[in-house]
Amino acid sequence: MVHSQAAENPSAQPFPTARPAGCPFDPPAPFARARAECPITPLRYPDGHVGQLVTGLETARSVLADTRFSSLPAGKRSPVKVPGSELSTDALPAGMFVNMDPPEHTRYRRLLSKHFTIRRVRELRPRIQELTDRLLDEMASTSGPVDLVQAFAKPLPTLVTSELLGLPEADRAEFGRHVDVLFSLSTTGEEMQQSMAILGGMLHALIAAARKNAGPDILGRLTVETDLTDEELLGITIVLLIAGLETTTNMLALGTYALLRHPEQLAALRADWSLMDDAVEELLRYLSVVQIGPIRVAAEDFEFEGRSIRAGQVVTVSLPAANRDPLGFEDPDTFDIRRGPSRHMAFGNGPHQCMGHHLARLELAIGYESLLRRFPRLELAVPPQEIGTREMMVTYGVLELPVRW
Repeated sequence: MVHSQAAENPSAQPFPTARPAGCPFDPPAPFARARAECPITPLRYPDGHVGQLVTGLETARSVLADTRFSSLPAGKRSPVKVPGSELSTDALPAGMFVNMDPPEHTRYRRLLSKHFTIRRVRELRPRIQELTDRLLDEMASTSGPVDLVQAFAKPLPTLVTSELLGLPEADRAEFGRHVDVLFSLSTTGEEMQQSMAILGGMLHALIAAARKNAGPDILGRLTVETDLTDEELLGITIVLLIAGLETTTNMLALGTYALLRHPEQLAALRADWSLMDDAVEELLRYLSVVQIGPIRVAAEDFEFEGRSIRAGQVVTVSLPAANRDPLGFEDPDTFDIRRGPSRHMAFGNGPHQCMGHHLARLELAIGYESLLRRFPRLELAVPPQEIGTREMMVTYGVLELPVRW
């Protein structure tokens, strides 16, 4: 049986975030050691309780597909209490479907999935290309160097996601600042509440405007085509905005950094642009920017891969560790854009697999290729050791990426 207190589990380790010195693209070293020992090992959380850390690829797939592991956070179990656990019947905020289980999660996902089909995403290609070219024009109008995060990687997904949801251009910068607060591991509870209150006010105004004058964006269509309440629309909008901004921003910047630090791979891509889709998949696997989570809570007592899991116990899946599992990938620590199809888990697995993965892939492919074609001499403007990384953020990346051309 897995115990609930750190003192009763001396082998439990805290969640690692420090990257190996000089290796900003590699997961923290303790992941590999834990995976070599066992694909699921004890993990000590900041509040002292002990759960489980999953580092193996197939174990991670199993956890995320197993309905005995709930997506509901501890203290928010709804609509029924889990027998033998400390989870309560408190309801989740309406519309926050990423932290819901069926049938609630299924209902919301069904309403939204048609907006993220391959066909719908392909229709967005010309507009995404137009927005990309506009940002690159602005970059080219300067003599450089520029911070690629602020000049390109952050504004592109902000523009795309904001247009999809109808967020006014005047609100986008402020929204991005408060999203950063939510994703920082150093954010205090007070800061979190303040940012959530400000975001809530902005989005309530956006929903009210959509009710009065529904546009062709997702939010406008949801107000016309569904009977969702304002609170449900608020939760959905927060989920889609955060999901659409944070991960793609960091993949664009960190992926460019990885290509610049692997000149032989960059040269191969420049010599054959048909490798772009494969390069995107390899970057998603190799970098795995969601460095903490997904997180699940056991909904009942059960045996799982030789472990006794207790209802209410928290399980954290490490996507970076799973995507470097030597049992799932040959030579997994090598970045190789010719690797070909792989079963990476950058977008998760199971019923909660990222709904916007087609859109994210398209944004990355257009973004990388357009940037590298436009600036064939793109290079770092500072030594690599001067580039800071987001180790204390839920989503990993670079703080800044100074480049010149």
